[in-house]
Amino acid sequence: MKNYAIIDIESQGASTSYASIISIAGILVNSELQELDRFEFYCRNKPGFVPDPYSLWVNKGFDRMKNSNLSHFEMMKQLHQYINKWSPCVWTGWNSIGFDFIMIQKSNYQNLLPIYITNTNGSEHSDFLPVARASKFFYPDCLKTELSEKKNSIFRLDSVGPLNFTDLDVKKFHTAIQDCETLLRVMKKLKQEASQIFELSKLTTSKFSAKEKIETERVFTMCFYFYGKMRPFSTTYLTNHGSYHWPMLFCLENDPKDLMKLDYNSLKESLRKPGKWVRACPLKHPIILPAEYALQSDPYKSIGMPLLLERANLIHSNKEFAKKVSLALGEIAEEKKREKDNKDNHLLSYEDSLYAKGFPSPEDQETMKSFHEANDWAKKNEIISKIKDERFIYFGKRLIYQNSPKTLNPKEYKEIYSDIAKKILSTEETRWTTIPMAESLIDNIRNEKDISDEKLNYMNKVDEYIQQIRGFYEKAS
Repeated sequence: MKNYAIIDIESQGASTSYASIISIAGILVNSELQELDRFEFYCRNKPGFVPDPYSLWVNKGFDRMKNSNLSHFEMMKQLHQYINKWSPCVWTGWNSIGFDFIMIQKSNYQNLLPIYITNTNGSEHSDFLPVARASKFFYPDCLKTELSEKKNSIFRLDSVGPLNFTDLDVKKFHTAIQDCETLLRVMKKLKQEASQIFELSKLTTSKFSAKEKIETERVFTMCFYFYGKMRPFSTTYLTNHGSYHWPMLFCLENDPKDLMKLDYNSLKESLRKPGKWVRACPLKHPIILPAEYALQSDPYKSIGMPLLLERANLIHSNKEFAKKVSLALGEIAEEKKREKDNKDNHLLSYEDSLYAKGFPSPEDQETMKSFHEANDWAKKNEIISKIKDERFIYFGKRLIYQNSPKTLNPKEYKEIYSDIAKKILSTEETRWTTIPMAESLIDNIRNEKDISDEKLNYMNKVDEYIQQIRGFYEKAS
């Protein structure tokens, strides 16, 4: 079994495309969860970026961000050294697939670094948040959790941690290393108290092994989380999505005989409706459990295993039905894509274009490798001109601006400086944090009822920093 590399990031905003990582930590453990190595980095805010005041308050990252001796670029290069040192391994975290890994990929992208380094060349992705949710559902005593107003378990790490480990310092939560340490303790607890789910979760960190498991097991339990609850489904593999190619699962509480009688248009229409009888499994560390897990609760307990198996066998015997479903799903996806493209594809920014416009060419990858190998920024600036993809030219020039602005010629500097000023001084609604948005957030926080002196003083410091940014970029006008 590969080592686990537990990772956590803290950022100066919530947007994966427009915010920036300001701290990152990792703990390497073996298959028995014994620590082997660790790192922790803090970096300065990137020039031209406006931090979100609320995010800085949550992670208490302002002082570390302001006083760090590392630039964001230097921090990402150091992270890559550790990734290369620890790989191949299983990279994991808490909501890591939904946020941390996306943030790292987009930060790699904007720093001209290999983008998918944590899930290629033998490394895999894992996420222990869904593992914890499934464990809690089937083994209620394995973790203590708070309850929401709707009586659903709350799975925030800063809630789960103190409830289960009373010696934790709650003031240190939302620091990257504290969150890594807490997750390691949660993993150890789940390994002991929900061992079967913990062990089964190891089998689906690879998309290839997950796909094989889905396609070979006739009836199995899939765990999905929506509307604040973990829900088990008794499922069988049906087909691959006609456009995205990920596995589509048939939910066995439905009788396939009725659906197989539908004509193509009626079938397609039924796939558009909520409460679908088919569910996607994008192979991002799915929680796949034996069939008997779903049988613990209705409707599957009432249906019974013999009928579930009969329905699964019927699905697998009707290849024509599978083809029709795949085709219909593909057509629906293409229709939605065309609608979206007509609305906003022309507005797609470089920051938003990673997944939409694909990988850099092999030639550009080699050029970017040379960029990182160059010893000085003047040489790096020369190398940028050899890149073909305009996205990476854009990010390369901004790296020069952020790290060695005097290297740019006056025209280039002015263009970048003016472009940043226009973006961050905008009074329009944007996908990134602008100075007016930050100022409004600070005012809202200051006006909170019973605000503490600590929080007020913190916001005053953040406000002073924001005003310094405003003063610098207002000169562009």
